[in-house]
Order: sequence, then structure tokens, then C-alpha cells
Amino acid sequence: MRPWEMAAQIAKCVMGDRWPQFSPVKLPRVVLGNLVLSLDPELEPEEAERKLYDLIRGRRGIPDNARTLQEIFDLLGGVLPVPPVGSVVAGLIDRVARGRRLVELLERRAMDWYRDRLGSGGALGLLRAGETEDGFPLAAQIVCEALLEDLREGWSRGWRPRNCLLLLDDVDTPCGRDFLRALTTARTRRADLPEPRGHDPLLVVAASRTWPALGPHWNLPGTPEYLTAGGTRYPPQARRASHGDWLAGRAPSRRDRWWYPVLLPDLSRAEVARMRETTRQRPGPSHAGFVYALTGGYPPAVEHLLAAMADRERGWDARQEEDGWTEQALRALPSLDWRSHSRHPFRDFSHDLDDLAASSAAANLADAEDAGLLSRPWRSVLEELDERMWLRTDPAQDMAPVFHPWLRRLLLLELSHHRRRGRPLWDIAHESLENLYGSPREGPRDGLAMVMYHRLARVGTEPAGLERLREVAELLDGRFNRIDMAEWVRQYNWITSAPNRLPTGVPLDDLYGELNREPGEPAGGTGGEEAAGTDAGPRRDRPAGTDRATVVRGLVIDRWFLSDPATDPLRGRRQSVKEGLKLLARYAVTGRAVLVNEARRYDREDDDE
Repeated sequence: MRPWEMAAQIAKCVMGDRWPQFSPVKLPRVVLGNLVLSLDPELEPEEAERKLYDLIRGRRGIPDNARTLQEIFDLLGGVLPVPPVGSVVAGLIDRVARGRRLVELLERRAMDWYRDRLGSGGALGLLRAGETEDGFPLAAQIVCEALLEDLREGWSRGWRPRNCLLLLDDVDTPCGRDFLRALTTARTRRADLPEPRGHDPLLVVAASRTWPALGPHWNLPGTPEYLTAGGTRYPPQARRASHGDWLAGRAPSRRDRWWYPVLLPDLSRAEVARMRETTRQRPGPSHAGFVYALTGGYPPAVEHLLAAMADRERGWDARQEEDGWTEQALRALPSLDWRSHSRHPFRDFSHDLDDLAASSAAANLADAEDAGLLSRPWRSVLEELDERMWLRTDPAQDMAPVFHPWLRRLLLLELSHHRRRGRPLWDIAHESLENLYGSPREGPRDGLAMVMYHRLARVGTEPAGLERLREVAELLDGRFNRIDMAEWVRQYNWITSAPNRLPTGVPLDDLYGELNREPGEPAGGTGGEEAAGTDAGPRRDRPAGTDRATVVRGLVIDRWFLSDPATDPLRGRRQSVKEGLKLLARYAVTGRAVLVNEARRYDREDDDE
């Protein structure tokens, strides 16, 4: 579809709905523009003009490439719409619909407007513009000007609502982008006329999965401030968007001031639950929570995962229907062939997938670049990802760009299967980041906590992996009661949010036992930096046979499982974390209430941390 054909479809929608309380609206300028552009551009001017008048007066059938106009002619003539189902019906419409009113609308009102706009050549000048690549934008702009003038005229007569609201989905197609560019250019020109005839009533709300060309005033949402190209505003979240906000911060240039980008949120947990209800009578809140946590609410991923779950449920027998989804069955779902999905982000990505996968190990893309995980300039990666709306700036990461949670999950899945120079790329990436955070140039950030985040990511059931787990637990145990308790909880939550590559085929309890099979590790520091104090010993309010180091180690494993919905889909470790924090509070010298309050947070079913 071309932009002027979109305008014709809009005209059909506006003229096709009739309400007794509103006066009818006619859009003859849009119809005439489409008629002109349906002619053969090779025709001589005199022949083109004759054929155009033959079309208007019904002495020639509408060309097949402009069949939508058959219905629009009917609407202009005031006759009920009749779908064109064949040459007989088309001929009938030609005879019935083309009366005196139609000729008046097209020959006088619309023709006069095109003469005013294009000079002596009138509407046929549009045909000359539309036949060349350079003139294509101008033809689209002129038809959009015609649309705006038709709407202004229609809304100026009789009582009508304040606005004509146009909803457009998927405007990131070439036609959608061309139409919006032509519409903004048309509106800008009309606003600059020395004698404007009044404001048009059109308000367009368009949805796009990619960033449109909005001019230099708006920054892409995932671009850090120091890399912006002079833009002054980031698009607001939908809950903060308002007409007043747009007026207060509109772009200074005439053309760009019509844009107001708003970031639509991903699906909420409640919306995912409602979608789940459409696939099964007994959805189960834990299943909806699993899908929500796994996908980050990204709509295509939610649809894909729910469809996969529904397909499996349809094959269940009565016994399975009673049992429902097991933990092991849910843990296997994230390993579906996501690349088969039509909106998979890697289907046509131009950058090296190994680079992207390695970058997903980092907390943000700035650190991925500093660690040498990107082989090409990261700004080009940023631009492409940001234009596809896969990036956001994270206040917790000093507003550095981070991946959308769903994209990062897919990249981590890729990372767990890739190798480089005979070694797992997972280990290479996390080791590089450990080296980065262990260097003195990391500044005010807690480098050791960052190191342990990536060290935990490399934990497995092999001896080397268990040694890394011991180091992580020792760091947290050594800092307990030595730093502010709220800061300790923050570090604990951060470190245990590390990604993992744990096997999904092993039952979670068995996996916990494998990782915790060396109980009673002595409390102590990492390399002598920090050592446990005398408070590590037992007191009357502490259970016999349990020391603090064992509690901390179990808490690390439990929350590490819980932080990944693909590992703990039913959030069964939530209760274990809660009880572990309460137990750990008995060892606290100060800040016991902080740990108790943190434990209470795990009672909330909708808490996703």
C-alpha cells in the first residue's frame, strides 16, 4: 500500500459510518487524488485529463489497481455501500452512484482545490509527481493535505465531536512510515500558510515496534545522555503522558513539533493472567506469574509461550489435567525453539550474535564495551538495538543502556551454547567482566560485589563451580554485621540475581543438594580482607548445629534459584528464602528489623524480585 491509498482507506472509514446525530462527511479531494494517481503516468496531458473526466462521470470503469475507490464513489454519491464482487455489480455502481452530486464534489470543489495547490496543471500535476522517485514524497504530502482539508471542512459543518481519532497499528512498515512523514509535512505546510482556513480535527495515535524518525528533539529511550545527538527529551512512559506535557516540551521546529512519542508498557501480571484464562479454564496464578516473570511482559513472547502451553494441555489425559503443570515441565518450556517465532529479535539482526550474547553477561552495555566483549563500535550496536526498542536506561546502572529483559534472556540462552577458541563463551564473558570490576578504575562501585555476581554465574556442580560458590558465600558472610544491614541486603539481592546455566533436567531439590553438599564451611573473609566476628557463634535463640556460614550459603543458593523463573518457575524457593532471612536475623547485632522486613516481602505473591 502507498500513502495515498492509506488516505483513501481512511476516507472510506470516515464516510462509511453514518450516525443520525452527526452530519455526513465527504472527502472528495482524497478521492480525486487517488483517481489521478490510478491513471497511467505515460499518458499525454490531454489524454490523461479526458480519462479522468470519464472516470468521474461514469463513462469508464475504475482501474483494478484502485478498486477501493469503487466503494468510496458509492459513499460520495450517497448510496449504501455495495462490495465490488464482479463486473456486473461494478457497472451497476457506476450507473447508480455517479450522479450530479458526485460530479459537483469532484469537478468543482476538489478540482478547484488542486488548482489552488498545484497551479494551472491542477490535479494532473499530482500524477507527474507520483510517477518519479523524487516526486513520490510530494505526491504523498499533497494527498495528506487533501485529507486534512476534507476533514477540516467536514468538521466545520454541523455538530460533531471535537476530534477525528485515527488509530494505526504497526506503522513501522514502509507504508506506515511514509504516511506519517507525509502527514506531518502536510500539517506543517498548512500551519505555515499566510491565511490558514482553520485547524484540522485529526489526531493520530500510532503504535510502532521501532523508533520512527522524530527529529533531533527526542532521544531514543535507551541512549545514555552523553551519546545523544543534541536531543533534549526522552519519551515519557504512558502513565506520565499528557496533553500538557506535550505542550510544555514540544520540539521547536515546525515539522517536529507534531510528534509526541510515548513508551507503552509491557504487559502487566494481571494482563498476562487474563490472556492465560483464554487458553485454559483453570489458569493458575503461579503459571501466569511464571510467564510474566520469564518474558518481562513482552507481548509476542507472552503469546508464544501461552500458545505453547495450551498446545501441550490439549494433549493431556484426564489424570494429567488433575495434576496440572509440574515444576520440571515448566522448567523445560524456556528451551523452546524461540527462533521459529516470527518476531524473534535475531531473525534479521546485522551484528555478530556472539558479540551480543557475550554482552548479555554484563549488567549494562557500557560495561560490556569496557570489558572488550564487543568487537565492533558499541555505538552502532546501541543505535540498531535502540531503534528496535530493545534498550532502556537503568537508574540502578547510572542510566547506562541495558537490554530488555526478554532480549537478555534469549541472549543468555544463546550464550550458554556458544564456544570461542574451544572454551565456553559463557566463561570467557563472565571472566572478562570479573577482571573489569576487579580493576581499580571502577571508581565508587563496589567492585568485589560485582566480581562475585559474575563468579556466582559460573557456579556449577563440578569442584571448580562449588569453590566459586564458597567464595561468594564467604564474602557475604564476612560482610555480615560489618556493614549497614540495608546495604548488606542490597548486595545480597544483587549478587544472587546473577544468571545461571544450571541443568534443567535435574530436580531442583537434587540440584540444591549437589550445590550444598559441603556444609559447615568456616566463616571467614575473602583473602583475609574481611573475617567473621565473634558474633558467628551460637546463642540461645539460634538453632543448635547451625552456624551463620551455613545459613548464608543456603540463602545464596535459594535466592539464586528464585531470581530465575526458568530455574524456579513455581517460586517454590520463596518460602526457603523467607525462613532463611528470619534465621539469619538471629545472628544480627544491629539491623535485625531490616532482615525481618525483607523476609516478610517474600509473603507477597506478586513480588517478582
